[in-house]
Amino acid sequence: MKISFIIGTRPELIKVAPVIWEAKKRNIEFDIVNTGQHRDLLEPYWIIFKISPTHTLNVMKEGQNLSSLTSRALNQIQTYIDTVERKPDVILAQGDTTTVMASAMVSFYNAIKFAHLEAGLRSFDLNNPFPEEFNRKVASISAAFHLCPTIVSKANLLAEGVVKDSVHVVGNTVVDALDKISSDTNFVHLDWKNSILRRLNTFEKVVLITCHRRENQGANLNEIIRTIIHLSEQNPSTAFVWTLHPNPNVQEVVLRSELSAKSNVLLVEPLDYYDILKLLTLAFCAISDSGGIQEEAPSFKTPVIVLREATERPEGVDLGVAFLAGANQEKICHYFELLKRDKITFSQNPYGDGHSSKRIIDIIYGKDKV
Repeated sequence: MKISFIIGTRPELIKVAPVIWEAKKRNIEFDIVNTGQHRDLLEPYWIIFKISPTHTLNVMKEGQNLSSLTSRALNQIQTYIDTVERKPDVILAQGDTTTVMASAMVSFYNAIKFAHLEAGLRSFDLNNPFPEEFNRKVASISAAFHLCPTIVSKANLLAEGVVKDSVHVVGNTVVDALDKISSDTNFVHLDWKNSILRRLNTFEKVVLITCHRRENQGANLNEIIRTIIHLSEQNPSTAFVWTLHPNPNVQEVVLRSELSAKSNVLLVEPLDYYDILKLLTLAFCAISDSGGIQEEAPSFKTPVIVLREATERPEGVDLGVAFLAGANQEKICHYFELLKRDKITFSQNPYGDGHSSKRIIDIIYGKDKV
């Protein structure tokens, strides 16, 4: 058997890495294709996970729209298939990006089995998040292996009429990755890569903030900024660490705001993964619209105020460790005060047990042994 792991973004690499480790452990032949969708953000992560791409594409072009990105991704993944010495038996991609949608389409056009990692997430609103909801629905159309993180995502697929035998609850591989990283005794002793974060020892509490989704640009972003300004003024002994997304529609707006004048607000460039994880260990809560943060935070018993009206990851909300607030200042402040006052109990991790990668390789290799 040969598997091609197609990776385009940082979250994809974080979640696919444990599956690659497992395939390597079992001496399964594989390629690692980097589409370059997040080329710069990805660079340090190849080093962190001790993985190197075997093939590197170049799907990004300055100023391109989604149609152009999709076209380039389709063409370049097809070129990889046409020119590689041995075609894969299975193509695996994770999530809901353009890389994933294009991987699923090229797999179908070439009669190659497609394994969709993190299958079945649904917001039930095609325009929110945009274009991710569309991308993951397209990826589900032709997938041979629907690798679902939870029973909720499995139920979503079954409700859409997906063949039951192709749907598997495997857990979320991010838990596998975090278990490996946090079990390293050196992790807790690592110094901050970003020197600005050394200031955190002067504060009583820490909050991690991330914000990047299209739905939270424009008026919503301005409302979120006003909310963090208010919270920083009301909580001068708390450090609010806002890790900036490189998208200028987000970064430039945040940097131009009054946040930059607040002494307890730290506006930092995209962080090293170890710095993000260390922040999650320190933070009494996170405020974020990131799906990754929602999944990673429970491993560190950190609750999340979710800057969205709905989430494809309802498990954390159902368990009472994540709280939907949208961009609404009143809701964000309400949950902030609640979490500041009351310690949240984590009875379990709603996203996995650290053994997802083993299940995935068992499913793919067991059914498609050649």
